[in-house]
Amino acid sequence: MIGRNDLCHCGSGKKYKKCCLQNDSKIKSTNIKLENAQTIYSNLYHKIYNYSSETKFEKEYEKAREIFYVIDDNSLNEKFEKLFNTYFMFDHIMENKKVMSVSFYEELQGNLNSTEVRVLVDLFNSYISIYEIKEKLVDRVVLKNLLTNEEISTEDINLLKEFSVSDIIIARVVKVEDTNILVDITVKITESIKNVIINDVNNLFEKYKDVYKTIDVFLIHHTHIMYRYIQQLLEPKVTEYLKEKMDSTKENLSNEKSTDKDLDEVCNLLKSNVEDTYVNSCIEFWNDYKKSNSNVKGAENGWAAAVEYHIKKEDNQTVTQAEIAKKYATSTSTLGKRYKDLKI
Repeated sequence: MIGRNDLCHCGSGKKYKKCCLQNDSKIKSTNIKLENAQTIYSNLYHKIYNYSSETKFEKEYEKAREIFYVIDDNSLNEKFEKLFNTYFMFDHIMENKKVMSVSFYEELQGNLNSTEVRVLVDLFNSYISIYEIKEKLVDRVVLKNLLTNEEISTEDINLLKEFSVSDIIIARVVKVEDTNILVDITVKITESIKNVIINDVNNLFEKYKDVYKTIDVFLIHHTHIMYRYIQQLLEPKVTEYLKEKMDSTKENLSNEKSTDKDLDEVCNLLKSNVEDTYVNSCIEFWNDYKKSNSNVKGAENGWAAAVEYHIKKEDNQTVTQAEIAKKYATSTSTLGKRYKDLKI
């Protein structure tokens, strides 16, 4: 162990106490805080994971998989398993209109300590976003959230040690006590990809900001959008699949005789989101509805979500408005209104 009066290990020729001692002390303190925060998070994560693995949640598990994964390929999706687990436990809205971690808290709160309760609250408010690394300090990294324009600091210096100032990353920041850690996967992206994602997310938010009010609330309720971007970034097959699906949809739409722009967009959404078993029934129902209702107003996402919900309910499928609404990036209230319109 190096003494205070020994030559500094950095090779400067100065005594350790006059050179790197202060920085090393900061790093040591930060590492202790970080390790403690990661241990708390890991222990709580495994408690919720075990709870979510109970047989009573099997149907919810399958619904969450359907929403989360882009491709139905178990071997390919294995690389996203940890991401999916986080989504299922903290983001997926169940039939009871709650996320798993809320049900976990309500059922087992008597077995949780005050620290775990505080971390759960912070998890409820966490989401994936796009960050720019603004500054790398000895004991923390300053990040700017490019979707909310807020700056935060994370003590997760080891995870970010290979990244540079001005790098753009997709990450999920979770506060554990007084320490911000990054969970799951942190992905570096290019400037062009950043612009595409920010533009897409902002356009979606503009459509529904009367429901969600602020961009961070929107992101909390739509983490599956960001998870889908991550899947595309990590697996080229996902990107290829989505491109082929988009090209196929465009080709089909171009062959349709209807010139009604709103009709085309709703059909487009249905073709992109509904399973093959139901997609034709959904489109036929929507076409019939449009023919008998000439003055249809409102966002296309809401209509598409209501159509899918209606068709599946008619087929006695166990689906919820919250589940379908999240799939189309709309609100349950909008879906409910459009569903009532369809039933009239």
